Amino acid sequence: MRNVVPKRALSRRSRNFMLMGVVVGLIGLFIVTVSIFMRSVPLISRTNDSYNLYVLFRDIFLWLGITLGIAGVAMMIRAATWKQDNPLAKEVGDVLGKNLNERYVYIRNVSKFAIGYVDGVLVGPPGVLVFRVTNKEGTFFNEGNYWMRQQDKGDWKTMRWSPTKECADDIIKIREFLAARGVGQVPVFGVVVFTSDITTVSLEKPTLPVLQPWELEQGLNATYFANRDRIDQLIANKIADLLTG
Repeated sequence: MRNVVPKRALSRRSRNFMLMGVVVGLIGLFIVTVSIFMRSVPLISRTNDSYNLYVLFRDIFLWLGITLGIAGVAMMIRAATWKQDNPLAKEVGDVLGKNLNERYVYIRNVSKFAIGYVDGVLVGPPGVLVFRVTNKEGTFFNEGNYWMRQQDKGDWKTMRWSPTKECADDIIKIREFLAARGVGQVPVFGVVVFTSDITTVSLEKPTLPVLQPWELEQGLNATYFANRDRIDQLIANKIADLLTG
């Protein structure tokens, strides 16, 4: 199995986001400059009936420019700190790679404007498998998309965070991404992976399988690995190219 990260695509997206941040910041600076000029050199006399409207637009320009400037700086910071890899997803890929051959490609740290961010995607003859990977520790209960966590005193608390819902959302986005590129008939599955050995999860009719890395191949025998020849290898290669490009 090939365990890859789309470094070129991630670098390209980081550069594009940096460029967008610079452009937005410069537009904001220009608008602030115009507002300051309008304040320093009034273009309408105070006695003009439209002067109050002039002042309103001048102030709007100032705040709009400041907002765009802050947004541009935030975008540049985001681009400079763009995540280039996912160590947890790599850990999962290393475990998977022990039992899967070269027909499979595991792509970690997928990040595309059309998809958003996905921890990992396994592409092979069985289809596409979307991963939501977390190292959260504790004792959890999952039913459907509903999650609870056991507190120190033994009480259970409902969680706002739902890794199954996040994974399900990623599945929808990837299906839409593939459909728009002519491979919409490919089956897309999902799995939630907890990497911590001290984490325990009780399940009742889960929406998606919830497993630890060492359980993946056996735990997915009823879903993803139930049929290891669902799609042609050429289609699998095309999907891998689309997700890494």
